[in-house]
Amino acid sequence: MTDVVQQIKDKLDLAAFLGSYIRLSSAGKNFKGLCPFHKEKSPSFMVSPDRQIWHCFGCAAGGDLIGFLMKYENLEFIEALKILGEKAGIDIGRAGNQDHRQINDLYHINAAAKEFFKKSLTQEALDYLYSRGLKKETIEEFEVGYAPGGSDSLLRSLLNAKFAPADIEKAGLSFKTERGTYIDRFRNRIMFPLHNSFGKPIGFTGRIMPGYENEKTGKYVNSPETPIFNKSKLLYGFDKTKNSIRESRTAVLIEGQMDFLMSWQDGLKNLVATSGTATTEEHLKILKRVADTLILSFDRDDAGQAATERTIDLAGAADFAVKVLIVPEDVQAKDPADIVVANPGLFASLAAKAVPAMDYYFAKYAVGRKISITQWKQNIRAVLGKIKILYSPVEKARYIQELAGLSGIDEQHLQEEMESLKIGSSKSETGDQPAVEAPLISRKEVISQRIASLVVSHKSLYGECAPALAILDPNYQKAIAYHCDSQSVSLPEEIRSLVDIIALRTGLELISDPVKAKTELGELTRQLKLENFKERRQEMMDVIHLAEKTNDDAKLAAVLPEFDKLSKEIQTLER
Repeated sequence: MTDVVQQIKDKLDLAAFLGSYIRLSSAGKNFKGLCPFHKEKSPSFMVSPDRQIWHCFGCAAGGDLIGFLMKYENLEFIEALKILGEKAGIDIGRAGNQDHRQINDLYHINAAAKEFFKKSLTQEALDYLYSRGLKKETIEEFEVGYAPGGSDSLLRSLLNAKFAPADIEKAGLSFKTERGTYIDRFRNRIMFPLHNSFGKPIGFTGRIMPGYENEKTGKYVNSPETPIFNKSKLLYGFDKTKNSIRESRTAVLIEGQMDFLMSWQDGLKNLVATSGTATTEEHLKILKRVADTLILSFDRDDAGQAATERTIDLAGAADFAVKVLIVPEDVQAKDPADIVVANPGLFASLAAKAVPAMDYYFAKYAVGRKISITQWKQNIRAVLGKIKILYSPVEKARYIQELAGLSGIDEQHLQEEMESLKIGSSKSETGDQPAVEAPLISRKEVISQRIASLVVSHKSLYGECAPALAILDPNYQKAIAYHCDSQSVSLPEEIRSLVDIIALRTGLELISDPVKAKTELGELTRQLKLENFKERRQEMMDVIHLAEKTNDDAKLAAVLPEFDKLSKEIQTLER
């Protein structure tokens, strides 16, 4: 498998591939751009075609071609490898181990099932789809099909195509009865194929045909979880809409396939739908790669409104600008599909007029109306709870200000009330808050990297940077020596990645003028010395606090003079 990975890297140009996702510009031998994994205004994302690596100096993310695809598209290793293998013309199914070949078989089985369902689409099923408002071209575009009513129609077709019964079951398309025989999972159902973000079929949603419903039959049934299908990560239609979402930086999130298809057909292209599951953190991670704003449009019933509120809280905590699509009271239709049928063009116009989520909460909890004092206080606290879980301090401050204006309560009192609240309602299905990736690199590390890249860019400084080298971490000293000292040929494994990072950083903040570079080196040396002193002072403070607790006067007498001296040196450096 290692050989296959290297073959893929050799055949695919890293900068060209990453350039299809983000805009890159030349930076010497390297390329730079805005990082897709965190918000930034100045480029800190660097790509080295020679070294086949990328690294962000803002959030510390980094890796190779496969690592980028896995992170950006939220894929497992084998999924990313399979996609890249196809682009490189390498058959991963043959090259991989047994587990990888089985996963490859699952893709083929789902693709064959999709073709079977398309060919099985009856006139009765088509008439039903037409009655719901779908057009022929939409049905064909999204490859909607039909699962016949026979107990093993699909099974026999797949067996004839030489697929093994156990693999068909593993793909979630059949199951074994108590008698040990296999039967189709989907029967008498309109079939919506589910695709990963690259358009490969990985599962299905089946909608029971009218006339075949009963108490034991679910209206909608999804494929079970398989090695290639996880419904908590699947967004219906994303493979076709991700470019529109990326261009607008806005995603409209709705609940079901029919709502999606009718809205798409009506001209709204930057949308996705969940498939029989609540919005998850994984869904939001996928959308965060391509969107900053999320517009929610769920059903108007109690369950839909509860889903709206939960998704607002999750998305707000994940740093989305969240809006809610409001359907006027005089519109009788209850979901997007019905709205499109009754009023073509209306749904898209409502999406354009979506209101900020906090305005939705202000209206829902009637913070500006006269109601009983007990209910009013509960409502104010409910809204404060929503504000508290927002990711952005700027947004929090803005909505505290707006709430103060609506409620007549002083901002300071609202702030105090909010801080006293214990928040638990915004937790996910796993009980955790949505994880927001924070920068993993310290200021000292940033300064050290800048010193190293500056010296590597201007090797003439190497002989003049003894003061800086003396206070650098030993690994940085070795990495700089490797780049600048022709006699230094050995490279310990533990600093190999550091050498690569320094090489990438040289293209990020390139200073061409050697005089300016020397001046910059002097300033960076001062800053690094200051950081080292602060670090040492903190260590000494810990010793002093411990000595005070244990009444160790001897230790205090020994440490305090050194602490005072260090504090004065810090004051001098800070001037």
